[in-house]
Amino acid sequence: MDNQKALEYWKNLSKTPDLTQQSVKVNKINNHYKEDANFILRFTDKNTDILDLAAGSGGALNLYYNKINFVLAVEKFKEFSNFIVRADNVAIINADIKDFDTNKKFDLVLLFGVMQFFNEQESKQIYTKCKKFLQKERGESKLLIKQQFGLKEDVFVEYSNELKQRYFSTYRHIDKEIELLKNAGFKTISKFDIYDKKANRWDNTHFYALVCE
Repeated sequence: MDNQKALEYWKNLSKTPDLTQQSVKVNKINNHYKEDANFILRFTDKNTDILDLAAGSGGALNLYYNKINFVLAVEKFKEFSNFIVRADNVAIINADIKDFDTNKKFDLVLLFGVMQFFNEQESKQIYTKCKKFLQKERGESKLLIKQQFGLKEDVFVEYSNELKQRYFSTYRHIDKEIELLKNAGFKTISKFDIYDKKANRWDNTHFYALVCE
């Protein structure tokens, strides 16, 4: 499986002249930015600092930024990040999350709708790095992940019916992902079913959010 295909898709999409905030969604039917933002806000207060990795066009960020202290949005494609709100408590860095590093610590680290594009080795490296970014002083820092997971087995996609082209996505079995997170140093992983049934259109995958401590 070659995630370069997905990277090429996103790179080409970022160059389209009629780009919109909604364009960054593979599935243009469902918009869950509000549900995502509300879930994130369950773990925040006015003093919370957030690291939003692969922030995309800021669909969720634009709904939660004014209820927290600070958010650093990391997005590979500048064209997508142009849709992220400009505010005193919002910083934007255009970088690949595999290469991104910082000495700053955060109360929450977010990985929403991105980990399906990385293989197991890459994912473990990203999760290990995320643990380093978490704030230790406050004692309640968390990594939040949201994506589709395989229900019975790993589900691999090399052609997208949504996009009508070759693509790459790997929806690992939920138990395998939890094991990856434990191997990266997270001791407690809680699973949340945050969307309604209509969002889960396929019988072999399901959207879940994982809260990792």
